[in-house]
Amino acid sequence: MIVLRPEPNAPIQWQCSGCDDAGVISNWADSIFDLRRRSLTVADTAHDLVIPNEVAAALRDLQLLDPDGERLVFRIRAHDDGAVLSGSDDDLEDLIGSVAAEANHEANPRRRRQLNAAFDALSGATATGR
Repeated sequence: MIVLRPEPNAPIQWQCSGCDDAGVISNWADSIFDLRRRSLTVADTAHDLVIPNEVAAALRDLQLLDPDGERLVFRIRAHDDGAVLSGSDDDLEDLIGSVAAEANHEANPRRRRQLNAAFDALSGATATGR
């Protein structure tokens, strides 16, 4: 994915580097999809966790994330061994809590298994990845 945004509130131009689809995203600023921070925050040390693609997909499907969690999930990037999730200890702990909460309230058994697998993978990666 190739993304061009020359100014902070400008429309976002994108192009797929694989299939050459392209488009423009406009009127996103100050919408519910605007995940920019509204104030300065102290940057904590970030940890890079390599997670399976299935876990990344389950995280992208979470419904009950706060804006910090959404920012964390949308920062996931591709890696040869899956995907890389990068965040501070607190960010990752909050994300694991969100996954657990959503898994506990999920009625669909298949999705609950996916969320439980994501919880286990994240818990294991944070325990060994630091």
